[in-house]
Amino acid sequence: MSLRITTGRFKGLRLKGPSGERIRPMADRVRKALFDILASRGLLEGSFLDLYAGTGAVGIEALSRGASRVVLVDKDPRALRLIRQNLARTGASAEIIRYDLSRGLPPVRGPFEVISVTPPYGQGLAEKTLGDLAQSGLLAPGGLVVVEERETVTLPSRVGRLTLKDRRRYGQSVLWFYEEER
Repeated sequence: MSLRITTGRFKGLRLKGPSGERIRPMADRVRKALFDILASRGLLEGSFLDLYAGTGAVGIEALSRGASRVVLVDKDPRALRLIRQNLARTGASAEIIRYDLSRGLPPVRGPFEVISVTPPYGQGLAEKTLGDLAQSGLLAPGGLVVVEERETVTLPSRVGRLTLKDRRRYGQSVLWFYEEER
């Protein structure tokens, strides 16, 4: 599977995709829509945390669009290899952390303007990770947590201090946008 960066300084760059179904990258059109929404909110130049990073495409798109700092987190050694290979294609740098997010959040220095959560579909990890994030203090004031899940999954409108502000459907994928109530 081949992926491409949709916009920014790496626009058109082809990234290496996964073989098999263990790693599910966010589709190009969904990623483009996500970053257009983030641009409209002025959230492209801050720090970006990519949880369940997979191929690294979401974090690399953030770098392409001007993110000042990107942290990519995944537990799968194959995903981490793909992330390193894809980052090497850009010449950019990002922090890569191997961590099993089913155990909680990694020790990482925040805050982040955007936190992307793209877990394997339908395993309950999205809601669990939202709960962890709601207690973490990792989200910057005015920032967003964005969760991608299958359309058949319903996430709560509130998780701790995180409140659902928007929901967008793209085929079988849904993006859920949460803000923290202060």
